[in-house]
Amino acid sequence: MTRTLILTEKEGWHFQQLKLSLTRKNHLVQSACLSDFSISLNKNKVILKICGEEIPKVDNILVRFIPGGTLEEIVFYLNILKILESMNIRVINDAGSIERTVDKLYTSYLLNQNNINTPKTFVMRGSESSSRFIKNYNFDSLLIYKPLFGSQGDNIRLIRGSDDFNKLDNATNIYYFQEYLENIPNYDYRVLVINNKDDTNVFYMTRHGETFINNVSKGATCTREELDDEIIEMAIRSSRLLNINFCGVDIIRYKDKYYVIEVNSIPAWRGLQEVESKQISDYIINLLQ
Repeated sequence: MTRTLILTEKEGWHFQQLKLSLTRKNHLVQSACLSDFSISLNKNKVILKICGEEIPKVDNILVRFIPGGTLEEIVFYLNILKILESMNIRVINDAGSIERTVDKLYTSYLLNQNNINTPKTFVMRGSESSSRFIKNYNFDSLLIYKPLFGSQGDNIRLIRGSDDFNKLDNATNIYYFQEYLENIPNYDYRVLVINNKDDTNVFYMTRHGETFINNVSKGATCTREELDDEIIEMAIRSSRLLNINFCGVDIIRYKDKYYVIEVNSIPAWRGLQEVESKQISDYIINLLQ
């Protein structure tokens, strides 16, 4: 029997969806969190343990959660994924894919250098230099502050001037600002891209936010509507540029142009499933075939 391990924080909705699809394919499904892993290296032998117990033979890994923490902790988690890959275990998404997308700066750089529209982006270290930047910014358009390693729309702030900057909660000392591409009412497009060898599947929706944040986790509503081919092509091109099997690409329309505002290597799809008749998890697990 094929054994598949889902790396997650809890066995919530996404885990249950994947487990259901995997069980239909005769997989034995287990879950674990990367923060519970430990490793021993001795005489060319590698022993991986979860909560002190050696892990059984595993054929596949599906990554649903990377814990936060210090730089050393995050590097440790990604190294665990790399070691699992070196043991001929299929990992979706692999460490390289996550590295290219978890850091918003590097994602923005890669897209920008390959002529994919992204908002104007400004990144700097230190509160003093960032405060000076805000004071000197002309504010022809507002700015959005985002945590460099953020997700789920958490701690995203609209910056209108120094007063908003002074209210920021930043423990990392790195400040990432993007031009605010305003559209009224607030909406954007989420395209879920699944690249399975030569076969690419896409699922998409329009998200309408209660505020400038269009994440479903922040109260956005989802609708299923046909999208411009340019949006789909932009999402697929972004995923291939980042060499990623499975991702969510967020795209916004601003002044008659489309812009990629984020690429998520561990995307949620609960809101999308509510407006999609096909079982999305069935397509995700096909990456393991």
